[in-house]
Amino acid sequence: MEREIVSNAFHHVNWGIPIAVYFWLVGSSAGSFVISSLGWVFGIKKFKPISFFASNLAIVQLLIVPALLVFDLGRVMRASHLFPLVTGFWHATASLAWGTALVATYPIGMAIYSYLIYKHNEKWARVFGFIAVIQAISTHWYTGITMALNPSRHPNHTALAALLFLIGAFISGIGLLIVILKIRDYFVKAADKLDPTMIVGLGRLMLLGLCVDIFLVFSEFIHMTYGTEEEFHVLELVSTVFRAPVLELYLGLGLALPLAILVSPYGKRNGGVLLASALIATGIFGMRLGWVLISQFSQTIF
Repeated sequence: MEREIVSNAFHHVNWGIPIAVYFWLVGSSAGSFVISSLGWVFGIKKFKPISFFASNLAIVQLLIVPALLVFDLGRVMRASHLFPLVTGFWHATASLAWGTALVATYPIGMAIYSYLIYKHNEKWARVFGFIAVIQAISTHWYTGITMALNPSRHPNHTALAALLFLIGAFISGIGLLIVILKIRDYFVKAADKLDPTMIVGLGRLMLLGLCVDIFLVFSEFIHMTYGTEEEFHVLELVSTVFRAPVLELYLGLGLALPLAILVSPYGKRNGGVLLASALIATGIFGMRLGWVLISQFSQTIF
């Protein structure tokens, strides 16, 4: 009850798998789009061949998000109250208000960028691509901030929340992009197939983000181990009830095993990078799932 009073919520509304999928899709979308921007926005020419595909993949992922949010909301028309044109007011201090604006405008920015790539308009693609990159980063940053600012859910109430979400988005976005690109190769002509060196290059970027994510998770576990009673309680939950999504799926299959693959000779082969990509994309979903479920368990039971 104390946590409900802090949050000014006197009812139980539990988030579940749809919200975890939402977090995962928003993150993967942002990660894919950042890779798309490397060629046309930041001038790294070797990434240009996949920029159009990566941008469109990011758009498709993000278009699924509203359906998940409205489904979780229960009553479709309630979603309209987040738009200032409907309500007539704007909560500038509410993270969800900014999140609604970002989720609504981010696909438009990406669509304009994709169109400019299609037309080979490099000047304006760079301009609108840069704007869309800011939208991509901000969209997932707001997700982490929304969770972190809720003091009733102590697993999420950490300053590292936004960084964990952003880095997880980056590596899962690259991982999913690699898997989808390899599937695409089975359906296109030989001349349009992906350059094998591209996969290895993306794997190097993924390895960099993976190391940062492991460092952040290590820091968070130290904080929980030597933290307050509630923080140590989260560590107990991670080690027992939610061992499968967090320790086994996220830390084991999603971080440790891909790291071992990418730093080994297999990390320089397409097959090894592809396996690591699939594991990372799956493992980050485990992180999102554990993040959501642990907070609901703690809030509901205690």
